[in-house]
Amino acid sequence: RNYTLQTSASKNWSPMWRLFWRHQLAICCAVRIGLIAYSYAHDALFEVKYTDIDYLVFNNASRHMLQGGSPYLESEYRYTPLIALVTLGNFLLHSGFGKFVFAAADVACGCLLAGLTGWPAAAAWLWNPIVLGVSSRGSAEPLILLCVLACLRCLLAGRFAACGLALGLSVHAKLYPVIYCPAICLHVWRTSASASQAVSRLIRLAICAALSFGAPLALFYHLYGNEFVSQAYLYHFGRLDPQHNFSVYFLPMRLLGPRILRAVSGLAFGLQAGSVLLFSWAVPHQDACWFFVTFGFVSLNKVITSQYFLWYLVFLPLLLYRLVPSSGRWLLCQLAIAWLLPQAVWLGLAYLLEFRRLPIVELVWLASLFVLLSNAWIAWRLFDAYRRRMQGDSEAKRRD
Repeated sequence: RNYTLQTSASKNWSPMWRLFWRHQLAICCAVRIGLIAYSYAHDALFEVKYTDIDYLVFNNASRHMLQGGSPYLESEYRYTPLIALVTLGNFLLHSGFGKFVFAAADVACGCLLAGLTGWPAAAAWLWNPIVLGVSSRGSAEPLILLCVLACLRCLLAGRFAACGLALGLSVHAKLYPVIYCPAICLHVWRTSASASQAVSRLIRLAICAALSFGAPLALFYHLYGNEFVSQAYLYHFGRLDPQHNFSVYFLPMRLLGPRILRAVSGLAFGLQAGSVLLFSWAVPHQDACWFFVTFGFVSLNKVITSQYFLWYLVFLPLLLYRLVPSSGRWLLCQLAIAWLLPQAVWLGLAYLLEFRRLPIVELVWLASLFVLLSNAWIAWRLFDAYRRRMQGDSEAKRRD
């Protein structure tokens, strides 16, 4: 069976569509430049800053590197030194250099989506207001997403060595892309002509992934020692964040003792692992599978911030590419409302808690529970729509 998308959709565009795409791409770039310029005025005038706090952390880490020190002298820096290297341009060229790089990566993600399914998928990403906001605020997520999308595209194109290189680099930059390994292995097994061919492909992929993950790991371990491993990797395994966020786990982490916290952490990991394995097996089409795997993983995470939404939103245009012809637009409107409304409620209550100091932490937790339940309903409706679409396609092929 064919479990892949057409990975060269842009090659079939007419000259008119190519011209339209170039104009749209130019407008998208201009909008991002305008938002980055606006961020300076907003930060000077308003209490709630536009620039992401992580961007200031990147700045501080880069300053330490420029002075010959470790980026981990910035106590809040929990990332690969590659990101601090990127933001060195904030001091060497312009304070907004990092934002421009992250916005460029965001646009490059749109180009990869356009190559997979065409302009509509790219537009759904490039004009998404959440994507516009996150990339222009100085979040490094678009760089990681660019590696992840490159990994998916190479997998669908059958370029397994390149897929492994992109996978290893993305896991080095941020650990979460390791969740795609079960789906990748199953896809290679399903699409190979024989078991020996599947094993050969997987070995080639694994060797390339190990090289692209291990080379920067060895380099930065040599430069920064155990501090690099501890801050960039081990910290995220044991992270317990009692500050309010979209996750339902934040309140138990505030109230419970360390022994129960470990149990809660184990429960969260078990649910996430079960979700990843379930969707990896149940959804054979990788464009849809990676959305479901990521959506379940993020929704069940111990800590959830708005940046994490980009992890699955980047795959949403690919899923909708399959579902829109068979699913009514009213269903898509329902799902959009179900996704946005709980977040709006949470953000309003979180603002009152954090900036107006109202004692409503329990209400914020209830809003987090609202977000989780809404996400569960969305996942169920999308999976049901996907299943019905695949059944319809199978029946149509049998009739033919």
